Amino acid sequence: MTYLAFLFATGLYYGLGPGGPLHKDAWFVAMRGRVEAIEPDFWLGFVLLVVVPSAFVALVYGVGESLVGSAAMVLMGTPCLFFAFGRVDYAALMDRFLLRSRAGDDEGAALVLEEAGAPIDAEDPVDAGRRAAKVFAYEGFQRWFPAVFYFLLLGPFCAVAYRLIQLNSDDSQVPIGSFRYLVDWLPARLLVLSFAIVGDFKGIAALLSNKGLDPSIDTDEVLLQGIEGSMSIAEQTPAEQVDRVNQLMRRAVILWIVTASAVAIVA
Repeated sequence: MTYLAFLFATGLYYGLGPGGPLHKDAWFVAMRGRVEAIEPDFWLGFVLLVVVPSAFVALVYGVGESLVGSAAMVLMGTPCLFFAFGRVDYAALMDRFLLRSRAGDDEGAALVLEEAGAPIDAEDPVDAGRRAAKVFAYEGFQRWFPAVFYFLLLGPFCAVAYRLIQLNSDDSQVPIGSFRYLVDWLPARLLVLSFAIVGDFKGIAALLSNKGLDPSIDTDEVLLQGIEGSMSIAEQTPAEQVDRVNQLMRRAVILWIVTASAVAIVA
């Protein structure tokens, strides 16, 4: 049933795109405002904004499982996983960026990313290309891969908890987003390892052996170095670099779906 929920949620996400009632986070924004009003310390804020909602999901799921058995995973796990997926319309964002970049409008391309909350410097084309590739690498990662990883490994409430941590990434008053590096760590390394299968194995092996355990490297940098190690994206236009990121992310998604299917068949 977990596999079916995974397929249903992924199919809906890639078929319909983000949005809908499950991606309307007004309730969370309101709750965060109330929590911030009491000026909690870090751990109390974490409990109120991440643990309590996730525990509520686990409680509702437990009640549903007692009523309908394993079907609860499909009926409730599917919306939980869909909720855990990213909010940004990745395909539309990339299309807008590529359209501007291919037309030579570097400032317009940079503005597209700035509107998405990821400003870059458009004055240096080489640096701008790498920064744009890094933005799309992390966005392509966080929107799907960690949610699927935690859902399949630990269940719906852990996938929900991951998204709640992401939703807090811009909160400076209760900086729960600082946990993001920790919850991204293992899924990001697994994704980089996936690049070795769909790209160049030697480049990824060198990266993981030298920097895989280095805590000073941010997740987006690890992902981009993994992409650079698996397929050359250096010394290309920003549009070409971002397009290569998109290609590799698509291959990795297919690999993860095939792997999950194989495990479901064997198990």
